[in-house]
Amino acid sequence: MFGVAFIVDRNMKKNVLDFKAVDERIFILRIKTKFHNQTFMNVHAPTEEKDGIEKEALCHKMEEAYDIHPPNNIKPLLGD
Repeated sequence: MFGVAFIVDRNMKKNVLDFKAVDERIFILRIKTKFHNQTFMNVHAPTEEKDGIEKEALCHKMEEAYDIHPPNNIKPLLGD
């Protein structure tokens, strides 16, 4: 519904450690790499017209999802 997704090349599929849909706006993909694991968080943020409560709730979910993964992972944030 919100256009949040990941496309993984079939050659990289063997390196996928985990995939999790936190909710319809936040997806997390963990990839094993040579030196560090990477945790990608893809987020579709609410538009400017949405109320502050919805935006604050999304930020809270993002923080929780970000913090549960190991701190030594590289954690880029993707989305709009």
